[in-house]
Amino acid sequence: MKLFKIKTASANSSEIKFLTNDLHNDLELIYGKGLIEDFTEENSQMVVFYVAYDDNENAVACGALKHFDDSTAEIKRMYVRPDYRGRGISKSILSELEDKAKELNYNRLVLETGLKQPEAMNLYSKFGYKPLKCYGRHADDPDSRCFEKMIN
Repeated sequence: MKLFKIKTASANSSEIKFLTNDLHNDLELIYGKGLIEDFTEENSQMVVFYVAYDDNENAVACGALKHFDDSTAEIKRMYVRPDYRGRGISKSILSELEDKAKELNYNRLVLETGLKQPEAMNLYSKFGYKPLKCYGRHADDPDSRCFEKMIN
C-alpha cells in the first residue's frame, strides 16, 4: 500500500489550481454543463487547504475549511483523483480538517455534497455527519444534500 503525505497548501498554489480544476470538471460531468460555479474566487476565502501527495510527490487529493460563522466552519473542495480513490485518502483529509477546525475553536462543521455522489454521503455518514436542511445557494437545489457535525 502506498503512503500518502498530507500538507497544507496555498489557495493559489499549482496543486490547488490543478486539483480544484479536476474537481470542477468531475462535478460538471456528474451534474451537467454550466451548473457548477467556478472555484477560483472562493478558493481564496478558505481558512486552510490540505493536499495529499503520493510517494512521487504528485498531488492526488485535497480538502479545505471555510469560515461559515463564529462557531462553524464549512468543509469544501473534498476531492480525490479517480485513480487514487478507495485508498482511505479522503478519510485522512477529513480527519485533518476536523482536527484543524477544533484547533481553530470551531464547534460545528457543515458541508454540502450532491445526491449523485453516494460515496461522499457515505463517507460523511461514517464520520458522524447528520443531515441538515440545505443552506445558502444550495437551499433550493434538489440535488444538494447538506450535513453537519458537532466537534467540540
